[in-house]
Amino acid sequence: MSEPLPPCEPGGVDPAAVTASIEAWITSPAMRDLVRRFGSEVPGGPALDHVADFSAVWDFRGGTKERFDTARVGYGAADEQIRALIHALGLGGAPRPAHDRYDHVVILGGGIRVTLGRVDYTARLLSEHVKAGTVAGLGSLRHRDDREHREGIRLGLGALDTEADMMTAALRRFLDLPEPVQTRSGDGWWHQIWPHDNVHVLAAASTRPPLRASTACTLLGWAEHIHTPTPADRVLVVTNDPYVRHQHCDAVRLLGQTYGCGIETIGMDDLATAEWGRPLATTELLQEVRSSILAMRNLHHAFQN
Repeated sequence: MSEPLPPCEPGGVDPAAVTASIEAWITSPAMRDLVRRFGSEVPGGPALDHVADFSAVWDFRGGTKERFDTARVGYGAADEQIRALIHALGLGGAPRPAHDRYDHVVILGGGIRVTLGRVDYTARLLSEHVKAGTVAGLGSLRHRDDREHREGIRLGLGALDTEADMMTAALRRFLDLPEPVQTRSGDGWWHQIWPHDNVHVLAAASTRPPLRASTACTLLGWAEHIHTPTPADRVLVVTNDPYVRHQHCDAVRLLGQTYGCGIETIGMDDLATAEWGRPLATTELLQEVRSSILAMRNLHHAFQN
């Protein structure tokens, strides 16, 4: 059984509990075996920085490429064992929320199919048993490539221009929303609002131009433009396997530590994954192991400053 995600309850992050969770994961048997297979060892004592530096061996995106452009490498007979170790690391978190009410539900944006899947799953959660004060879909102004344009047209959504436009289309489809009632905008961002339904879409500005807005940028944009959380707030973040662990750590660092709100992060369930997911190459999974390690190092270092 994989280690649980670092805890972040309303009222403030517990640095000792988060540090213990990170250390347990980074020194887990699955991590030790995975690192050993690629030619190193997880040291005794503090291991996070060593494993983070070593994880450069799993950078298949050249630092700035999109996830879909991750290089593919074959591992032959070892491939199945490598994938089993990655699965044991628990990058996908839990597929069901722990509570039946959240002050805010935040849906992270991404590629066209994962955006649809995350919103589809969120809509089913809201219709079944989860109550939410607000629902916000986050995205960037990254322009869709030709493949995504074709997919949008095939799915009856039209030739959508940006990642955030895709989020708007997904929310309108699965929450049965009309055109946005209000739109606010500023330098490099816009915010669409359905006030009666307490639904929002944010196209976040990049904090690292000329690169597009990252997940971290969209979380910061949510706190600035949609709702600044308080220590009493419980926030549910919706994404999908294998991105749950590293995006959870970013949310804890940027929102939980800064504002004291509770953060819970979940991935899509099996139904949404079967409908909207795609098989990932082993190198894509290894890339997300690296992303999780780096996010955990950033979270851990945030407590040291």
